[in-house]
Amino acid sequence: MSRRVALVLVALAGMTSALLGGFVASRRPVPPPELPDRRALSIAIAADRELLDIAISPDARRMAYTAIADGRSRLYVRRLGRFETEVVPGTEGATQPFFAPDGSAVAFFADGWLRTVSLGRIAGDEQDDGPGGGKPDGMTAVCRVTGEPAGGTWDAGGLIVFGGPGISGLQQVSATGGEPVALTVVDTESDETAHGWPHVVDERWILFTTGRHGRDPRLSLLDRRTGETLPLLLADGGGWVVEPSTVVFVRRGEVFAARLGLDDDERRGPRSPRPVLGGAAGNAAGHRGLGRSRFAAARDGTLVFVPPPSTGGDNRLVWVDRSGRSEPLDLVAAQHQTPRISPDGRRVAVSTLTAILRRDLWLLDLATGNRRQLTAEAGDNHSPLWSRDGATLTLASSRTGLQRLFRLRVRSLDVLGPLLGGDQRTPGSWSPDGRRLAFHELGPDGLRDIWTWREGSGDEAAPWLATDANERAPAFSPDGRWIAYVSDADRHEGDQVYVRPTDEAEGGAAIRITPAGGTEPVWAKGGAALFYRRGRSLYRVAIDDGGAPLAGPEHLFDGGYLSDPLGNLPAYDTAPDGERFLMLEAAGRASIVHFLTGWQATALPPARN
Repeated sequence: MSRRVALVLVALAGMTSALLGGFVASRRPVPPPELPDRRALSIAIAADRELLDIAISPDARRMAYTAIADGRSRLYVRRLGRFETEVVPGTEGATQPFFAPDGSAVAFFADGWLRTVSLGRIAGDEQDDGPGGGKPDGMTAVCRVTGEPAGGTWDAGGLIVFGGPGISGLQQVSATGGEPVALTVVDTESDETAHGWPHVVDERWILFTTGRHGRDPRLSLLDRRTGETLPLLLADGGGWVVEPSTVVFVRRGEVFAARLGLDDDERRGPRSPRPVLGGAAGNAAGHRGLGRSRFAAARDGTLVFVPPPSTGGDNRLVWVDRSGRSEPLDLVAAQHQTPRISPDGRRVAVSTLTAILRRDLWLLDLATGNRRQLTAEAGDNHSPLWSRDGATLTLASSRTGLQRLFRLRVRSLDVLGPLLGGDQRTPGSWSPDGRRLAFHELGPDGLRDIWTWREGSGDEAAPWLATDANERAPAFSPDGRWIAYVSDADRHEGDQVYVRPTDEAEGGAAIRITPAGGTEPVWAKGGAALFYRRGRSLYRVAIDDGGAPLAGPEHLFDGGYLSDPLGNLPAYDTAPDGERFLMLEAAGRASIVHFLTGWQATALPPARN
């Protein structure tokens, strides 16, 4: 064979091999694209700060949180990838932070205002984000918020959407300031209670949460072009939409994700949610039925969340002074509720969860620290209320079926009653002479009315304030002339504290005490002042002889002390000297924030070819 022929045969063989190899390769499945690795990290919160709310910038470069230090909440910002966390000056009272679309500013609520603050250059950054040298470039008072808000979001067009107080629904306002306008209407006829926790998806869609009477919160979509809403999934609090078109949210302590179609021909809601991870703090109760989770997400899917406390829902009884410093009464951790100090200041009555759907009353001797169980094996017993002589406790109990009012002799533990007919009634306050009881009653419409009952009048109770509003937590003033209470009579401003004459014969209309929302009114023992809570804050208002405020509310302190989720009764009491408060402090404090990226590869893997 000639050399030329041999070379030709070799060339042909190579071509044949290449063709065969290409054919085989064409028949071999193409591997799926490589997805980013799953990565997790944690950031510790300084021990002198009590963590409240968290947020992450849309570009996942910064984290913001609010925390209480030295009795006041403030806004803190940290650039991820840096060690330093900066407190933002001028943000006292800050709650519920959320970022501008480019991460250069943060909005928050404080003392009845929606505000924004430009971050400028954070100390330690190599990249200049603008002038400022580590201090904010400026603060903007966007608009007044005369009640408890429920979250906010900032769109690329310079508009802020926030959950308004009461039944005002979602509100929209320019980030530079102005008068808010309504985006949604709460459908009270369909048992909706509130709209809140909004999140801008794009220029057209807003994700938000709907609260409903007697049911869990639900995520919904608002079409800003048409005003139509689309119900989605049950969630504890708010949700976020991350790339690519995926909604993430917390439900029963677990983070879920679901693909979300937003095209006109795909608006059938999300696909079945898939679990991402467990161990995220959330609760379906409270916030007017909206629930709450300590969870947020950036556009690329970076998740930031707070784990639930290792102690569950346990709390401790603590004394708190006027600066917000706490001191435990004892080391007992349990699910305490509504602590009440005896008239002589020597004992505390408190209800404690002892079994599923059952609470019992306990008595704590402040001098010795001894605890004594007062009720047992007799239904659900809660909401203790001392008689003026300290000999008996009035309580709500289901020991005979539905919840009714009973009286317990503290020394013998004899239970008398029910005191009167009717059910779904909760004691609020005895008049100073010990002859008249004020209580609230839950009606079939899910709203509460205030009634009074006179000792010796048998089963006859009379409505004291029964309207189409939600009225509860009645408290007689020490002189008996006034009753303080909570009402959402102005439905668009939410819960407020009012004072009204005890007897209509005295004349005079209800006087609003709170300029920007409040619950849990408790009179000072001397009667010249009224305490109340608004979110994490405790306030004092001096009251004149006519039942009106002498001046604006005095802020005493911020603290993560527990409150009643529905604001029905005060979750604290005042000491006889008025200098200390008996409050409930969570047995475990959040001290760490977790981050997770790259979770999409396992939770929502792409389809294979």
